Amino acid sequence: MKPIIALCDANSFYCSCEQVFNPLLLGKALGVLSNNDGCIVARTPQLKALGVAMGTPAFKVREQVERGEIILKSSNYALYGDMSSRFMSVLEQFSPKLEVYSIDEAFVDLSGFPVEILQERGMAMKQRVFQWTGLPIGIGISTTKTLAKLANYAAKKYPATAGVVDLTSPVRQRRLMEITPVGEVWGVGRRIGKRLEASGIKTAAQLADANRQWIRKQFSIVLERTVCELQGENCLPWEESGAANKHQIMCSRSFGQRVTTKQALHAALASFICRACEKLRKQQQYAREAIVFVRTDPFKENLPQTGRSLKLMAPSPTSDSSVWLRQLTPALDVLFQEGYEYKKAGFALMDLCSSQGFQGDLLAAASLPENTKMMSVLDAINQRFGSQALRPASVGFVPQQWHMNQQALSPCYTTQWQDIIHVRVR
Repeated sequence: MKPIIALCDANSFYCSCEQVFNPLLLGKALGVLSNNDGCIVARTPQLKALGVAMGTPAFKVREQVERGEIILKSSNYALYGDMSSRFMSVLEQFSPKLEVYSIDEAFVDLSGFPVEILQERGMAMKQRVFQWTGLPIGIGISTTKTLAKLANYAAKKYPATAGVVDLTSPVRQRRLMEITPVGEVWGVGRRIGKRLEASGIKTAAQLADANRQWIRKQFSIVLERTVCELQGENCLPWEESGAANKHQIMCSRSFGQRVTTKQALHAALASFICRACEKLRKQQQYAREAIVFVRTDPFKENLPQTGRSLKLMAPSPTSDSSVWLRQLTPALDVLFQEGYEYKKAGFALMDLCSSQGFQGDLLAAASLPENTKMMSVLDAINQRFGSQALRPASVGFVPQQWHMNQQALSPCYTTQWQDIIHVRVR
């Protein structure tokens, strides 16, 4: 029996999260900006209709913002992350098997449900997510992940579908593929799409009919898998744990203002180390290697430029923040140079392994993970009282020049007590 897979994708996720708590933004040309309020990374349909492309720098629409035609908000990842968690928890009520693909997207296994009720099941999922979180979503249902993505594309493109498309029928699959441009197929992309069109393959149906060996020879085995998936053959494995395939955790950021002192650079990197290790512990993993890097702004050609990185090693695989914090000061002695204005820094954990069943070296005390209980207490306090409520002194306690520019940041409605909305009923 073929599996039944539903792809649930939130519409304009970042913008929808903002609109949930501020109804005045509904129906408006709204965009969410990247870090430091640089470029537009999320758009509502109204903003797309104005011809504003993804990645447009904020300064290019400044006049429209001042006239009130466009509203821009700073990215609020604390809000988006929490809303994503609530979105996924609702989906879990419909199936015990869930693969979180991204912050706004998840595959849900609906195998075992009669084909006759799949459309109804999809509508129930859509309505409950909207009722419990306020997020509008689209749902595509089919027998492979690629076909489910194709169904989801149709659910969002054609309003008559009401946001849910059941594409389990081979007849309906064929009909949709014949009117879908090949560039819209999951895994094809713009560059490969142009090459396929140059070869006479312009629709998804033509790609599904293509010779597999020819596709593999001319393009790649990855695209061959896409062809197989379009033909109804499952080639993409189910991955319930997103952490299983992560081989690196990166925390980096462009600074709100250029950093010129070692002390400020140290505070920024200490913050990144704490954040990266917190993610590592949440994923129940250890890391033995890390890279710390700093660089100046390459777009400021009138300023002296530099970019350096350094590899750090732990005595044994660990998720203890203090192991890396102790190495930060000597690392900066190597990386930091007076006279440069640093624009970006980052910290990456590598060589990850699972902490489940980890066995240290009995003959080397240094190989055992350190301070596990203390890190657990640290995480528990921060989870209860807010991010970085408890932190190393090296991170600092007042806003510094390396913090991001967020001129239009919305409140953290769901993660900060002081930002919870008050409702008055008369």
